[in-house]
Amino acid sequence: MPFFSRSRARRHALAAVILAGGASLSSPALALDKQGSAHGGEVSSGDEPEGFDVEGAAMIGVSILNKSYAARPDNTGLALMRYAAHFDVDLIGRKLSIPIDLNFFTDKERKGLLVFAPTEFDFISGVATSHSIARGIDGELGARFEIDLPVDRGGFSQKYADIRARSLYSLAQIWPSLGRDLVDGDISGAFTLGWFAINPTYAARPDNTGLALFRYAAHTELSVWHDHLSLGFDATMFTDRQTNAFRPSELDATYEIIGRIGHYELHLAYERDMPLDTRSLVQDFVYALLVFDFDLRHDILRPVEQRGTIISP
Repeated sequence: MPFFSRSRARRHALAAVILAGGASLSSPALALDKQGSAHGGEVSSGDEPEGFDVEGAAMIGVSILNKSYAARPDNTGLALMRYAAHFDVDLIGRKLSIPIDLNFFTDKERKGLLVFAPTEFDFISGVATSHSIARGIDGELGARFEIDLPVDRGGFSQKYADIRARSLYSLAQIWPSLGRDLVDGDISGAFTLGWFAINPTYAARPDNTGLALFRYAAHTELSVWHDHLSLGFDATMFTDRQTNAFRPSELDATYEIIGRIGHYELHLAYERDMPLDTRSLVQDFVYALLVFDFDLRHDILRPVEQRGTIISP
């Protein structure tokens, strides 16, 4: 759910947020999809409370090698930094959540300290509901709206509202012996089908041509050694409502290595966004992303509730 990546000019992947992370029996690593699954793509363990909670992640990323990945929705500049945050506001646990993603990008072609000042702002929010289908398999339904805006000048912006269905899986939950063989690891992921129900400007190719109609996406992740090390792959395809409603017009592929210790993750990833039905602009880059995840209920409220009461003299 590719988290430096965004809707390319639209840079979505690895983006949101951000966060179609592969599920494991321990805390899952976050994938880099800006249009990610709620709750980091984690398959439910079945014992989560259904009350109010806020969880998510804060991220900072930097492009290591970038000769083509743009810094604004109009495909100008070259992305350098990414500042991002993802929130899942659970109203009734996983049954009703509000995902929120904030993404800022900077342009390395600007002068001096302006290379650290945002040139694009992407905002994504909506509603999602997740339910267990079988052991190790969850289903998610949701709707999102997104708007991508330049912030240092006027110009082209992109926006849409979509509806999506997602199936998430954890093979270690289905076959516990696999988790033991991988030293408390997992093979997990998700498959997504999305429909751009309202789309006045969101493009169907990296060169900003066409209008996206459908999104086909797959994420898979291999985690080992108590989820301290993971390998991930994301593939996201878009179709163009102006040419062929069902045949993909773009493929965004992301390969990543993820290291995790406690609440912290370090991602090293390569993303390539390419057209499939024309010979036009291809955008690719290598980047690193540092992630800190948090959970209001587990990190703040539960420790307070577990403190012993002071005995009166």
